[in-house]
Amino acid sequence: MKYQALLVSMIAASGVVHAEEEKKQPPYWGGFAELGSIITTGNTDTSSLNAKFGAKRKGIQWDSSYKLQALTSREDGDVSKETYYGAAQFDRNFTERSYLAIHVDHERARFSGYTYETTASVGYGYRVLDDDINNLDIEVGPGYSRKKLEDSSELEEEAIARLVADYSWQINEGTQFMQHLVAELGQESSSYESETGLKSQLNGSLATKITYTVSYTDNVPADTENTDTEFGVTLVYSY
Repeated sequence: MKYQALLVSMIAASGVVHAEEEKKQPPYWGGFAELGSIITTGNTDTSSLNAKFGAKRKGIQWDSSYKLQALTSREDGDVSKETYYGAAQFDRNFTERSYLAIHVDHERARFSGYTYETTASVGYGYRVLDDDINNLDIEVGPGYSRKKLEDSSELEEEAIARLVADYSWQINEGTQFMQHLVAELGQESSSYESETGLKSQLNGSLATKITYTVSYTDNVPADTENTDTEFGVTLVYSY
């Protein structure tokens, strides 16, 4: 069996990075761009492209963050997976640790059984840990979920409870561990997502990142799986 695997990582970003030894004072912008690709040839030809872009504004009273993601996979020339995701969050700071979290996201994923899925929520957030080594944010609050079934005009709408835990650990100067957990609980359907990542710095603005994501939904359309997993290796450009 002839098997060749090629891992290609590329940078897709714009802007100029200026490293600052002193801690930035708000308001200021920051962000990242990621791109990773895996190509396999031999008995089966497969390829995948994973691109992410994020931006965050740190303000005095309001913080905001934005995220875009695209993932496409092909097997023997046919599309086997295609996902587009966008999210925005606005945080109103009450104190250095507590805040109001306003979140909205929208996803279009082929082969998921849905044409689109949209979630909006308003919750209370608390920064349990906030130092140079460990950071942990917890968010909880009510929300609304709207899903459109594929090849149908039928909509699934319900109130949900949204729970979020976002943790990062600066292991050393160049290595960071990240764990992101989200649970969206509804009477008709509940979903859970876990993303575990390890980022290794190459220089001041460039890093490699390995992630493993597990998504589970307890009530899904017919002929679709409850669990979806994703393993990614990307090159990250931060600014």
